[in-house]
Amino acid sequence: MKIGIDTHAAEREGTGNCTYIRNLVSALSQVDKQNEYVLYGINIQHTFYRQFHDRENFRIRKLAVENALVRNPFLLTRATLKDALDILHVQYIRPPFHSGKLVVTIHDLGFLHYPDFFSKFEVLRSRLLIRSTAKRSGAIITGSHFSKQDIVDSYGIHPGKIQVISLGVSPCFSPASDPLETRKILRKYGIQKPYLLFVGRLNPRKNIISIVKTFSLMKREHHLPHRLILVGKKDFKTRRTLLSVDKIEHKEDLLFTGFVHDRDLPFLYREADVFLYPSLYEGVGLPVLEAMRSGVPVVSSNTSGLKEIAGDAGVLVDPLDLSEISQAVLRIISDPDFRSTCRTRGISLTEKLTWLATAQQTLKVYQRVHLS
Repeated sequence: MKIGIDTHAAEREGTGNCTYIRNLVSALSQVDKQNEYVLYGINIQHTFYRQFHDRENFRIRKLAVENALVRNPFLLTRATLKDALDILHVQYIRPPFHSGKLVVTIHDLGFLHYPDFFSKFEVLRSRLLIRSTAKRSGAIITGSHFSKQDIVDSYGIHPGKIQVISLGVSPCFSPASDPLETRKILRKYGIQKPYLLFVGRLNPRKNIISIVKTFSLMKREHHLPHRLILVGKKDFKTRRTLLSVDKIEHKEDLLFTGFVHDRDLPFLYREADVFLYPSLYEGVGLPVLEAMRSGVPVVSSNTSGLKEIAGDAGVLVDPLDLSEISQAVLRIISDPDFRSTCRTRGISLTEKLTWLATAQQTLKVYQRVHLS
């Protein structure tokens, strides 16, 4: 097979789409030495592509224009036709003029359920193009049964067309710690222990205001000694979020680090006492898996895909109930046995989630679509 993959998202640090496509393609290069791959990027000098220079079955093709309105419908379509692909794999949106066989990954339909958390352009583009991409595709990949059912209900797609493939967790996330390097990394970001941790884009969908309000409540009523560390790049309506946070008590104990590089992030996970992720809506919520693999107890939402992903390894709460979130955090902090149980369950749940397994299952989807 000749398989094309749209990898432009791999060049955009700090997003779930980036983490997914980077790890998937890297793992495919390890598990598949037979099929030919063409990676369609924008900045082909990006460090991500260096690993493929010595891979005989991988080629990298540059799409010169970053603007999605030009790149996707015209440049990507032309390139895929020229390369005579057997399969094209994209995330969310296909080139509208592409007529070959197609695999699409749809992580979630957040733009349908929470349109206020996306730009008007993004919502309009997604509404116009994701449904048609889903219907046109030979197979849809998603990371949870929650998202699969959402796609079925929202788009009328037959369930048999949708393959649930668990996301992997990079080996860099583990409970193992290097004390000297840990101190160095924490100093780099001005982080002092003890602390609670959030990792994700600073988008209202991540429920950051509730996280901060809960933290303030625990500081005021329980004299919590911890700081709250919020890791993530700016996103849609970040400024409004930060203005709201600025009015909250105990903001001197809040630290927004901005984007943290992948090589540093594991150290921040390991040293946290609790990982907070009461997001309003997620298809998967990859940071939850990363935190659990790092041995950190997780407090997450009892809604959307998070309920499925965290299972009994996380403490699941109503994301809008500050008291419930607070009690979950306090129980983890104050009860060593419970904390140990959460840690053990999280490590056990995630230890079999590898990107190699994700790649192997994805390759089976390619083969099925190719033969259809």
